[in-house]
Amino acid sequence: MKHQKLNKKIYNKLMRAMIFFIALSLYSCDFTPPVNRKIIDAQNYITTQEYAKAAYLYEDILKSNPAEDLRLKISYQLGELYSIYLGQYKKAVFHYSEVKELTEDLLWLIKAEEKLAEINFNYLKKYKDAIKNYTKLSQFTPKLKNFDFFELQIALSHFYLNQQSDALLQLTKIQSNPDHEFFVRSFYYSGLIYYEQKDFSKALFVWQEYLKRETRKEFIVQARFMVANAYESTDNLKMAYDIYYSIANDYPNPDVIQNRLNSLYQRRVSRRR
Repeated sequence: MKHQKLNKKIYNKLMRAMIFFIALSLYSCDFTPPVNRKIIDAQNYITTQEYAKAAYLYEDILKSNPAEDLRLKISYQLGELYSIYLGQYKKAVFHYSEVKELTEDLLWLIKAEEKLAEINFNYLKKYKDAIKNYTKLSQFTPKLKNFDFFELQIALSHFYLNQQSDALLQLTKIQSNPDHEFFVRSFYYSGLIYYEQKDFSKALFVWQEYLKRETRKEFIVQARFMVANAYESTDNLKMAYDIYYSIANDYPNPDVIQNRLNSLYQRRVSRRR
């Protein structure tokens, strides 16, 4: 989704800058010489992209039972290192959860909750936990900047849990607000649920509503592919063939379209015999 379409190199640079900034804030504090030495060494490892060594040093500092303010910053730093660079998501969850236990500061709580939601949804596929995370984020007052995104993620989490009625309920809520950032996109997901329920007439109706509103080419192609699937599933072979053919030059995997066209052609020939 448009929400996170930063170029990967730019994203990594931003994340390194954030981690480096936290490291600097740690270094600027007045700690005992051994702790200061480890923080400086960890910062150097981050600069040279030796993230596992930096994480090891930060974990070692935590074992010395530092003051809460230092534990808070290091726990968040470890969450960043494990989630962004080391791919150790369970360790990241542990440390982000630790941040939530150590502070009542809303900025820290929001940052940690957003990180937990992202990990649970995108990497661990723990959608029940993701619903809890996104629900908490959606309940902050005043509404957070990404409130609309949180609502969509709750719907998608229900969808991936096969809780289709809950997902549809959440999507309908989004569709009641034309100003919602994901108002248009929510129709696509509603259609997807009806399609999986094999209610192809509802799926087709909702996707036609979606296509009336969508302007982004890649999403239009994606939706038209699913519309063709629905027609194919209802044995409307000519309509399915025509739609597949219309997106043949735009679909990201041309072989998939060509295989569908060949299959439909053979089925239509067989039907005439």
